[in-house]
This record gives sequence, C-alpha cells and structure tokens, in this order.
Amino acid sequence: MATDEFLEQDTVLGREAEDLEKYGSKGCGFLGKVVMSAGEKPVLGRKILVDLAKPHLVLICGKRGGGKCLDGDTLITLEDGSLIEIKELEHDSRNILSLSHDYKIKASEKTEFFKRPVEKMLEIVLKSGKKIKLTPEHPLLTIDGWKPAEELRAGSRIATPRIQPVFGNEFLRECEIKLLACLLAEGHIKDRCVWFSNNDEKIIADFKLAVQDFNPLLEVHTSAKNNHRVVNPSKGNTIVHAVRKNGKFAKGTIIAPKNYLREWLKEIGVYGLLSTEKFIPQKALRLPKPKLALFLNRLFSCDGSIYFESNRYRISYSSISEKLIRQIQHLLSRFEIISKLREKESKCNGKEFPCFEIVIEGKNAETFLKEIGFFGIKEEKQKKALLEMQSIKRNPNNDTIPKEIWNNYRPKSWVEVGKQMNYAIPKSLCESVHYAPSRQKLLHIAWLDYNMLIEQMANSDIFWDEIRELKELNGNFEVFDISVPENHNFVANDIIVHNSYSMAIMIEELSKLAPSIKSRIAVIAIDTVGIFWTLKVPTKSEKQDLFDWGLEPQGIDVKVLVPKGRLQFYKDKQIPIDGAFTLKVSELDFTEWLSLFKISWKDTEGVLLTRIIESLKESKGTYYGLEDIVSSIEADQESDKNTRDALKNRFKAAQSWGLFEKEGTKIRDLAKPGAITIIDVSSYRQSIGMEGTRDIIVGLVGRKLFEERMLFRKEEEVKLMKGLKRESELPLVWMLIDEAHMFMPRDEDSIALNTLLEWIRVGRQPGLSLVLATQRPNKLHPDAISQCDLFISHRMTSQPDIAAVSELRPAYLHQEFDKYYQEMPRNKGYALVLDDNTEKLWLIKIRPRYTWDGGTTATAFTD
Repeated sequence: MATDEFLEQDTVLGREAEDLEKYGSKGCGFLGKVVMSAGEKPVLGRKILVDLAKPHLVLICGKRGGGKCLDGDTLITLEDGSLIEIKELEHDSRNILSLSHDYKIKASEKTEFFKRPVEKMLEIVLKSGKKIKLTPEHPLLTIDGWKPAEELRAGSRIATPRIQPVFGNEFLRECEIKLLACLLAEGHIKDRCVWFSNNDEKIIADFKLAVQDFNPLLEVHTSAKNNHRVVNPSKGNTIVHAVRKNGKFAKGTIIAPKNYLREWLKEIGVYGLLSTEKFIPQKALRLPKPKLALFLNRLFSCDGSIYFESNRYRISYSSISEKLIRQIQHLLSRFEIISKLREKESKCNGKEFPCFEIVIEGKNAETFLKEIGFFGIKEEKQKKALLEMQSIKRNPNNDTIPKEIWNNYRPKSWVEVGKQMNYAIPKSLCESVHYAPSRQKLLHIAWLDYNMLIEQMANSDIFWDEIRELKELNGNFEVFDISVPENHNFVANDIIVHNSYSMAIMIEELSKLAPSIKSRIAVIAIDTVGIFWTLKVPTKSEKQDLFDWGLEPQGIDVKVLVPKGRLQFYKDKQIPIDGAFTLKVSELDFTEWLSLFKISWKDTEGVLLTRIIESLKESKGTYYGLEDIVSSIEADQESDKNTRDALKNRFKAAQSWGLFEKEGTKIRDLAKPGAITIIDVSSYRQSIGMEGTRDIIVGLVGRKLFEERMLFRKEEEVKLMKGLKRESELPLVWMLIDEAHMFMPRDEDSIALNTLLEWIRVGRQPGLSLVLATQRPNKLHPDAISQCDLFISHRMTSQPDIAAVSELRPAYLHQEFDKYYQEMPRNKGYALVLDDNTEKLWLIKIRPRYTWDGGTTATAFTD
C-alpha cells in the first residue's frame, strides 16, 4: 500500500516512511482518534495508530492535582505559625508543614495550587475531635502506607502530628497578649463596649495592670456584679487619651469618643464578635514560644479548669466558638500537648446550643502545667497536681503505634529481647504482635534489637489517631490541593494528608499485537501505585464509550508479580497475582547498598559495608546471600562493635523485606517472549522505611535487561549476516514506568538513574523501548524529555511543567506549548501527541480502555 493512500485512512505515529510503505499498520496499536475541530462538541476523525514493532522512547505527561482535594476551609499550618485556609494559598509563597522521611514534622516548600468542582466528599471525624473534609480519593497515612480515604473505616488509625514545632516572630507587648487572652476568654467586645468578667482577684489585678500598661489614661470601672469595663476618662465633652507614636503612647487631648483598646481590637480583627464568632487572630498565632505560652496561660487561667477525676488530673477549656476551640487545640500541639475535643449541648436562657470542650489528661496535662501553667487561684491546684502526678501510674496505651506495625517488623529474637526486658518468660514477648505497642515499649524493643528505623518510628512526630466517623457529603463543592515536591504531603486541619490511563492503553495495545510480532516482544511494567493488576478485568464503567467507538470490554493476559516478602499481604487482600520475584543479592554492588540504606561511604558503617561487599565478591563471586553478609560483618575485626551491630541490623531489616535472595529471579523469567509482566512495587511505596527498594528493583532489572539485550543483539546480527531469521532467546523489551520522576529525578541522584539514562541514550539500538509516565515533568531528568521520539501529553496548567516540556519544541511547531494547552478541550481523554516522524503535533482523543481502570480508586499520590 502506498504511503499516501494509507494515511488517508489511518495515521501511524512513530514509524518511518520506509517501514510504513513496507508494513502499513502491522505491528501498531490503536491510540485514539484525531480531533478535527475542538469546540464544545469536538469532531473526531481518522484513527491514530502508534508503532510498537520498533524501539521507542515515549514520554507521557498528565495534569497534576486531579482527584485528590480538600474542602476550601481546611486550615493549613505555615512555617511562621499562621493558620490559613487552603483556598487562600494560591498566591501565598510561605512554606507549609509536612512529614519528612525521618518521620519529623518540618517546614517544606509549596510549589503548586489546584482547584476544581466536585459533587462528592467525605467528612472524617477523629477520636481526638479533629475533622477534615476531602475527596474520597485523597490519601491519608496509615501504618501500612498511604491509603485513599474511601478505603478507610471507623476504627482505622491515621497519622496526625503529635507536635507542630512552629513559632513565629510576631511582636506583641505582654500587656496586649494578656488583654487579648482575657477578653477572648471572658470578655464582651461588642456594641461599643469592652467588658471583662472574672472573680479571681489576682487575675483582676493583672488585667487592670495590663490596661494601664496598654494605655496609661484608660480606666477600669468595676460594677457591683464584678464586671470590669474599660473606658476613657471624661473631662467635660473631651476624651483624654494617649496618642500612639513610634510604638509608644504619649499623653494628649483629642476631642473624639474613641477607646484605644477597642480600636486596637478592631485593628487585629476581633472586635464586634459574638461569643460564637470569637477566634485567635493571626498576630497571636505567629507569636514566639514564650509569648504564646503566656497567651494560653491567661486564656486557661480565666476560663479553664483543672480537676481530679477517674484517678487522673484533667485540664479543660470550653467555648461556644468552634473556630476558637480548634485553634486552641492546634496551639497546644505546638507544645507537644495532645488533647481531645468533644462537642456537647449547653443551655442558656432556656435555649440549647452546641458547646465545644478541650480535655487534656495524663502526661499531656503534666506537660501543660510545666510548659504553660495557670495564673491566679488555679496556681494552688497546679502545685498540688504536679506533686501528686509523680505517684500516679499512667496508662501508656493512650499513645500507641497501630498493631499493624508487626506486619513490617519483628525483632530478630523475641527471646533475647524478652530476657533483656526482664520478662519472667522471655518467649512471651512475642505475644506483643496481638496488641498495639506503646511508643515506649516499641522504642525499648527497637533499642535492644539495634533497629534504628523502628527507633525513628517510636520517636516520630506522629500521633496515630483513630477514625470515629466517616460521612459522605453530596452537593456542589469547590475543592483545593497543593503540591509539596520534597515530602509529597502536608499538614491540614492538624492531619497529615497525600496518569496512568494512557500507559494502560499502551499495555492493552501491546497485548493485542499479532502473534508473529508479539512473540518477539516482552513487556515489563513497573507499577508504583498497585493499579495495573486490574488489566486482567474487563471495564464496566466505560461500556457505553467503548460501544460508541465500536469496541468491547475485555481483560488482557498479564502476569502480576510482587516481592516475595509481600506475597501474603496481597493474598490477604484477595488481589489476583501470579507469583513472586526476588533480587539476587550478589548483583548489588556496595554503592547500591549505600544508597539503599542512605549512608555515606565516609561513615564508619559505609566503610565497613564497602569492605564486606568487596571481600565477598572476591571470595564468593556471584553467589552469596544476606546471611553471608551478616556473618562477614560479625566476623570483621577492623570495626568496633557499635558499627558492626548497626550495619548488621540494617541487613537484618533487609532480610525481613523479602526482596533479596541468594538465587534471585532470573531475568528470563521476567522478560518472556510474548508475555506482559507487571512488577508491582506499590507495597514498598507504602511501607515506611522501604522507599529505596523501588529504585533498587528498577535499577537492577533495567541493568540486567540492558546487559543481556546488548549481548543478544550481537547474536541477532550474526544470524542476519548468515541469512537466518533475526531471533534470539531474549526478545525485544518494552519497559513502562509510572511516576518516572521518582526514578529519574532532575536535580538529584537515584539508584536507577544511571541505568535508565543508558536506556535513553543507547537502548534503542539493542531493542529496548522505554515508556515514562509522569505528572511532574518539571522534576524529570531533562534527557528523558529531550530524547523522546513520541510525546503524549494530557492538558497541563502548571507553568513549571509546561516550561519543562517546552524544551521539546521543534522548529516545525508554530507556537508555544502553553498556547496549545489553552486550546485543548477540558474534557477527560484529550491529549497532544508530538511525533518526530510525521513532524506534526496532533490533538487526539485517547480511546476508552478495554480494561478496568484501577487508577481511579487506588491511587496513592500526595502532590
């Protein structure tokens, strides 16, 4: 068929004219249809096919922020102490708080802002009283990793900050802090009045002194009912008060009925509020630690309580302003004080109305008394409580790690640890796996087991709160999300919260190739999110779309492999898998072990590790396991015991991952002719402390495939020279990688980076194709962008992402990429395809999937 005649029917992308003339559409996959006109109802034209018979570097980009969003009123903690609603963050460049890789709450950069309409949300209420409204897909952190909110149930435990160590540098005088606290607690600051009501003589005296310090010409008039009104002194028809200059007050006489305390309260935004409307202004939220402690001290001293109940001291504070009480709960967390918020009904003048109470007890009550404390008559109760607290035995089970921690960690010897913990029957310590361990107990076990990772978990900034209630909300909502590049999560309402479609289309089309071509190709997909096992299942949601395209739902034959150590996890979840894989220990060199464990070659552990691995490679060659490494560490005479124990425990932890074996899975078992193999690494993405294992898997598998294909490519050429068919035992390979920016980062190193760069630069010659999918092209290594010969992009709005892909712009494009994105239909499924062979940019509609789209329900992305 002539090329021109063929193109009148279908368009083939990624195929040279010579091959197009010779093979036509043979060995192609159906990607979608070209958009002839892009109005409200785009008109579709001829089919767009993509060449799958020859090696390619394909880059697939998608818009970020889709699906995972929060209610606009959600409060975000900023580094300077401010609490800002997420909907107000679009043009705010200040850092937010997030959970870092060492499980500490730290300041992090916010780079992107997203908003969109939705019709369904979930409201989650925690045992601590915290609340959050979010889309069902939005992930929350559990001990088993990030899980979509819709997969959680009442009783599930999620990560919240136990401490938010942020304090600002805002300046307020002590008198201003005291007056603000007193008036928010027991003040009437409305109807041109400033009243304060309290019976504690010491607090009243302190209030009056604060008024004088604020403005020496203000007066406090006390009524018979012990109400204290702040007024200006009167002299005839003039109002005498001080004039503020350069932050100080000087005496002066102004004929104007102004109360400067009232004016200051207006200035900071708290005057004229009903009791239900009271809140803590941003100036107070941004105070340094000592002044914030003073503010809370006076607030609780005025209207808080301290009492003994159920064999423990409790501290409480009540208000009919929900906003105020949630701000107080947040401020307490800055001092590592965990509190519980409960809602109850109160009566006033015969009417019922909601009242909100914060309760602090146990160790947290002691921390409150030491860090914040009381003033006035409650000081006597405080002294008594601090004395008696020393003899009160506390229940550590109020602050535990979820018992699912034992799914990821067991000490190497329960008996040995039990002995050191003085158990009468040391073996009985193993019964701990049936219970949620306290932080102290887990820390003790980890310390005796020399497990630094579990020590980090026990000492983390996480409080594992429990979901009390989940409620579905239906309506029209506008929701928001932000991108946090470093940690991919952020703190929202004091809770820690976190585009595979086109790639799945490529896999479906590879599965449908003619047997004569399919038998010469092996497909390996690296699944970082755990969604491609659904390729086995026909779609139900897109039946009508498929019918409109003349297609039918169908599952495809894929082989899903999971790490051997995670096999039981998948079986328990009843996820259909086909087997397990492991990596051969001897194939990792010392640099990869250093990267995996995140230690430097300069460290004492790094020096020891390097020496051990090099020695084993010399003595045992390519056949040794983790037990050989551990034995060599124990036998080493050049290092000290602490270094040996620390490194040994790292390898003991690696043994528990179930990823490394002496034999390992052979590369031929992963790259079988005509087979599609899904390597599911999502369980390591979700397992705390094991994030580097994904890089090792991609790096080793990629390296072995590259090395062996280079060898077999030579064999194929020799056969071709002899007039034989170009065949070999190892077929051509297509490797597809989701979240490619994680393995090929732009500005940092990774274990897999060098291997993937080899694929990009010279992989096509030996028959290696690479499909890289990412929602963050601005974080992807520039070589992955500049070297691709087929670029598929869904609509993007992030300027850094658009700028990154603009590096691709060839001379034949007539305008900038952002103009093309602006012209794209906003509906789902449209994409730009840039093809070097046709030297055109195509606007197409991606065809609907045959298979079930697991990405809509199982995604675990936080940015």
